[in-house]
This record gives sequence, structure tokens and C-alpha cells, in this order.
Amino acid sequence: MMNNKNIFYFFIILIIIAQIGCSKSIPEFSGDKAFQYLEKQCSFGPRNPNSDSHLLCKNYIINFLEENGAEVKTQDFSAEVRNETYNLTNIIGSYYPQRRNRIFIGAHWDTRPWADLDSLEENRNLPIMGANDAASGVAVILHLAEILIKYEPPLFGIDLLFFDGEDAGTQGTNDEWCLGSKYFVENYQGREPDFVVIIDMIGDSDLNINIERYSYQNSPELVEQIWKIARAQNISNFNTKISDFIYDDHYPFLEKGFNAIDIIDFDYPYWHTLQDTPDKCSPLSLQIIGDVLTEFIYKSNEG
Repeated sequence: MMNNKNIFYFFIILIIIAQIGCSKSIPEFSGDKAFQYLEKQCSFGPRNPNSDSHLLCKNYIINFLEENGAEVKTQDFSAEVRNETYNLTNIIGSYYPQRRNRIFIGAHWDTRPWADLDSLEENRNLPIMGANDAASGVAVILHLAEILIKYEPPLFGIDLLFFDGEDAGTQGTNDEWCLGSKYFVENYQGREPDFVVIIDMIGDSDLNINIERYSYQNSPELVEQIWKIARAQNISNFNTKISDFIYDDHYPFLEKGFNAIDIIDFDYPYWHTLQDTPDKCSPLSLQIIGDVLTEFIYKSNEG
């Protein structure tokens, strides 16, 4: 039989064990590892549609997901852009597909076929490397795949979405942008996801995430949920300033009435130029986004 003193120490030990258990409930995300996946994508060259590098990157993503236990599906489709037929592929990696409640986390994996904002006119018809736009988002999601196969989330199944054909549009019109996410939404027949989080251009060394206005107007509670996680982690890179409207891969989901937001740093001086290279990106930025998304998946939505 335990006396009062032993009972006291027994409960102290239980509290310590519980605290240790809680500290281990969120898997560790590695910005350095994610940065390796950013560099790997860039090693193929520009991943503009119909290029050899585009095909190499597609196979790389599919193989990576399969090796990390995802149930992989692809959507092949074509689109006419500037009098050229683009052969495009969306890639979907599903974890715990039996679960009804689901989170979609997505990024586009293609790169812009033309550096139309480059300072040098002779560069403006050349494809961009796209280290930040969009290897950064893909890199974070690939590392999440490694985490998901090792650590089961407490409540949700997760679908990792890699959209093609996001970045081939003409400035001033929405028709030719976000082709992959449009195709996915138009052909989606499953149960409505609980949350859709799109990440884009999140590798900038000077990371500055404002609240995208479409996201705020349509899914304010999801915005608050993500930004609350960032505040709790003392991440100053997530700001409360509301940005302009940004037409990105979250928009087709919002049009369908889904709960969707876009995490994006649109203030990037190398956007759509040949200077969008890995040296403009940082493992720390990938770490910040990865930490927030990992906690979102594993902790903030526990039943």
C-alpha cells in the first residue's frame, strides 16, 4: 500500500510521462531535408510542360510517393495554351484512404515556360528554373509524405495533391492559369474535404506570409486556425496583414464551396525570371511552413 508521499510522487511521474508523450505527439519536420528535395527538382532543369525535365520530375514525384507508402493516382489531361497543346498530369498521393474526414494539401509542380518578367528581354522566352515557384511547395509536401508513412495522424486522412499546368497563363486573364487544380475540382467526385491548404512560393529566403484575401473572405476560420499555430510557435513570418486577391490553386476549390486557403509569399523579386534559383531559397523557410503544417495535421485537429 502506498502512503501519501508515494502517491504524490506517483502522480508527479504520471504528469511527466504525459508531458513527454505530448511533446512527441508532433513529428519533427526537417527544413534541410525538404531543401534537398527542392534542389533535386531543380537538378532536372525547368519543369515546363512537354519538356524532358517535366517528364523526369513527374516520374520522380510518383516514385517518391510510392516509395513512401502513398496510394498514388494520376490524372492525365491536355490543354491548349498559346497555340500549343500541353500534356499535363496531376498526381495524388493518399494516406489512410479509408478515413472519411480528409485534409487536402496541394502545390503545383510545373514551372513557367517563359521568364516574361526577366529584366533582360532576350531571356523572356526562356523557361524558368522555378526553385521557389514551385519547387518549394512540392519539397515541403514530399517531406510530409515521409512523415505520414511513419506517424499516423490522430483523426484525418491526408491527400497530397500535385497540380500541373498552374503557371502557363497570360497576365491579366484567369483562363489559362491553375489548369491542374481546375481539372481536379471539375472531376472530383469524392466526399468534400474538411480542409484544403495550398502552398505556393514559400521558399523565399525573406519569407513573409500575409493573409490572402480570397482565403480570408471564404475560409476565415481555417485562416485563423493556421495563423494561430504560427503564433503559438512564435513564427513572426506569418503576418495579420490581408493581401490583395491572388488567383491560385485554391480558387477552384473555393468556387466549388470547399474550405480552402492559400499560403503564399507573393512578394518575391525573382518571380517569373531566370533568377528564381535555389540560392534565393532557404531551408529555414521550408522549416517554418513544414512546422506549421505538421502541427496542423497532427495536433490542432485531435478529436
